[in-house]
Formats: sequence, C-alpha cells, structure tokens
Amino acid sequence: MQADMENSVKPSAGQTAKRLFIALRFSAEEQDALAQSRDAVLERLRTGRPSPTANIHLTLAFLGMLDSTGEGRAAEALRSAARECGPVTLSLGALGAFERQRGGIVWRGVSRQEGLLVLQRTLVRELTVRGLSVDEKPFVPHVTLVRGARPADDTSDLQLVCEEVSRVLPSLETRHTEVALMWSHHPEGERLTYTPILTAPLRG
Repeated sequence: MQADMENSVKPSAGQTAKRLFIALRFSAEEQDALAQSRDAVLERLRTGRPSPTANIHLTLAFLGMLDSTGEGRAAEALRSAARECGPVTLSLGALGAFERQRGGIVWRGVSRQEGLLVLQRTLVRELTVRGLSVDEKPFVPHVTLVRGARPADDTSDLQLVCEEVSRVLPSLETRHTEVALMWSHHPEGERLTYTPILTAPLRG
C-alpha cells in the first residue's frame, strides 16, 4: 500500500490515548500471499489465532499507549526518518516461532533486506530524541501470522512444523516506498483493526 505523498488521519475531538506502532505495510496482493503462508501452517496446528489478512504488516517500532502530545512527537519522528531513508526491499523467507507458555507466535522472517535496518535504526534514534520509549530488545524483522500456536501432534515441536511448512513456500519479494504510524484499536466494538494515522514517503 504505497503513496506518492504524505497522508494523515486527523484525530477526533476529545480523542483519548491510542495504542500506536510504526510499520511497513503490504499491498493487498502481498497480504494474500502471506495469508497463504499463514493458512499452510494453520493446517498443522491444534490451536492458533490467525492474524487477519488485512492486519498483516512488519512492525518497526512499538510505541504503546500515547496521548495526543506523544502521538505528535511520534509523527515528527516518522517524518524525519522518512526524509532521511530510502525505499526498502525485502525477501520474505522461512517461517519461525517464538515459543510461549500459552502457545507460540508463528512468523515469516526476512531472508534478505535492503534499507530495512537503516530505517529501523533511524526511527529509533528520532523517537528517542523526542523522549519516546522504544523496546530495547534487539530488532528481529518478522511478519506475525499466528498467535497461540500449538502443533496438532503433541509430540511435534512448533519450530519443526515451521521448518517443514517452509520447504514448500514460494519466495516473496516486496518493495516499500512509505512508512506508516499505525493505530491498533477496536472500532465500535468490532475486531482488532490497524488503521494508518500517518503515512510518509521514504525520500532518502
């Protein structure tokens, strides 16, 4: 989902704090391709909460709950980083898993990247100088596909399932010319939705 110029969504009057993150988004066709990866691993799981196709993205920085002042600072950081960094090219590779006691997180990793790490580090720098806290854990680029994942066969290892499914996945190349500030919310009681508040072109 690319744009030629900066786009923003104005907050409603009296808007409370929002749960925000910064991400690269995918086109509808790319989301469908990633959803096929998701569905392939779901067939091998006993439990798992699939990411809705329209929500599939790659997180660059999770910001948490921010009020209007924090949102404004995040938008400034995004614009500044986007002016400095160029487009990002990705090759999405094998599936992997983060093990969790209540079920793992299955994701598709990045096997090759051009410009991704520069963009992420620039974003972290711009967010930090504006007083916004950023996760200190090392950045592991990935696209989350399933949460609460447990293999259908209790004797199987989730990582082994991911490796087996990965052998038949087609490669996926994507190019990103914008970066987005995203709002994670439930509009009027509906299911979890990720809405872009601001998109800025990568001009560097």
